[in-house]
Amino acid sequence: MRPAIVVRADASHALGFGHVARLSAVIEEIAQTGAEPVAMFGGDDALATWTRSQGIRAEVRPWSAAELVAAAAQPRVRAVVIDGPALAGSLAPALVARGVRTVLIDDGGDYALPVTAVINHNFHAPALAETYPGARLRLLGRKYLMLRRAVRRYPRGSCRPAGRSRLRVVVTFGGSDPVGATARTLRLLPPDRPLELAVVAGPGFRDDASLVSAAMVAATAGHDVEIFRDPEDLARLFVNADAAICSAGGTLGELAYLGCPALAFAIVPDQVAGARAQVRAGLIAGGRTWSETDDDTLRASLLAFLLGDRHELRQRALDTADGAGARRIVAEALA
Repeated sequence: MRPAIVVRADASHALGFGHVARLSAVIEEIAQTGAEPVAMFGGDDALATWTRSQGIRAEVRPWSAAELVAAAAQPRVRAVVIDGPALAGSLAPALVARGVRTVLIDDGGDYALPVTAVINHNFHAPALAETYPGARLRLLGRKYLMLRRAVRRYPRGSCRPAGRSRLRVVVTFGGSDPVGATARTLRLLPPDRPLELAVVAGPGFRDDASLVSAAMVAATAGHDVEIFRDPEDLARLFVNADAAICSAGGTLGELAYLGCPALAFAIVPDQVAGARAQVRAGLIAGGRTWSETDDDTLRASLLAFLLGDRHELRQRALDTADGAGARRIVAEALA
């Protein structure tokens, strides 16, 4: 009987798509070992459409804790992987109590349950080791960066900014942009340096009217604007760009691997520590908390980034990401 590994995550407009996207990288590597990844994803039609577009076999619907426990109890299941703090809090205790091999993917730290393994692929994660006292195995840091094959199909460092007079800049704030950062950024881009803008509206993006209006403002300021709605090949946009303006979540790992320098903002609480750590290490520009950044500060940050030298940011970030993180996770925690 073919062994199976159950993976569980949710996606929504409020949550974004990051948990599912990075788990997809693990799913790809599980399949390479001959085991069957069983994806139990919670979400709406947008998530179902996205998983199909990425070639991921998953049943997308609400899942109860009892259903997950029942799936984990099947003889052929050798582990359960959970991504998301709310899910971990509600599901991991029941799995651990039943002796199920439980692997938690986390961003925040401070998780004491005695799970089999904790994976935190964020740059600052090694400093959180002591906050996972119950984990028998701790896989921490960018060594375990989870990158989908849609990104890794491009060689590491494929983005080579050309320093054109009219920069090509990708603007992307995750799969859903729940804080409206994309539109606000477009409205505040300074006219001092006209740009070629590739603006991404991810699979969970909703506020099209605001986005179109903001794109018109940016065009009036002298920028060329093209909107990409849930692009099939987001990595191609990064590879062909000179820089990116983005949120401080999983996108930063993709940009680091591809070599695209980034100005990033923490749009949700679990991005704050990572963003600050990456600024201190010289991997990204920005690092501010979005809700605490007023318009004048945002304009100044955008201008400084666009007019500044981004080469060192690119190189330092590139040095942290080799693209083999998902493979290491499967070999060390799920084999």
